[in-house]
Amino acid sequence: MVANSPQETHPQLELLLASAGAKNRASIEKHLAACDAEEDPNHARLWRRLASFLFELAPLPIQYSPNAILFFIPDGRYRMQVFSLEDRRDGVLQLYLPDVLADALRKKILLKTGEHYAHPQHKLQHLQLLSLDASNTTDPATHVKNLIGWNRKALKITLQTSESDGPQVITAEALCALASEKWADKPKATAV
Repeated sequence: MVANSPQETHPQLELLLASAGAKNRASIEKHLAACDAEEDPNHARLWRRLASFLFELAPLPIQYSPNAILFFIPDGRYRMQVFSLEDRRDGVLQLYLPDVLADALRKKILLKTGEHYAHPQHKLQHLQLLSLDASNTTDPATHVKNLIGWNRKALKITLQTSESDGPQVITAEALCALASEKWADKPKATAV
């Protein structure tokens, strides 16, 4: 495979696909084939990068819902959704994660300037960030519903598919890693 091609190998993506059921795997492969066929290879690169990274943080078998992948962690005998990656192939990826905004500001992963948030080293490149909860999100999509139910709050980050690497992507990954700190040290359990 050619280095830096959109189809470059991501070991975590291979594990993600291997853990998916046949129907989920077929849906993801179909989606990736459509992304790979686009003129700009950045969309496929960004999708692979984020899906691999999220699966590394939340390695239970994924679930595919129309246009989105849901990521889970163990929660006792069950599992709890912690991320989703939505791609409607409209030029943006929507990344949903637990609300870690206060921690991110305190740890200086994010800097707030007026109404905008940015990486402290890239203050002029604002992150498209939206806080979600049950009160401001009526009739949420399937891939968002469990992230904001039971008094949970989530963040929605919008990333341009034309940029597979840059301050917004790096900041989004840092926010996901920060969220994963809450469950990284918990004992592993087998989910049902």
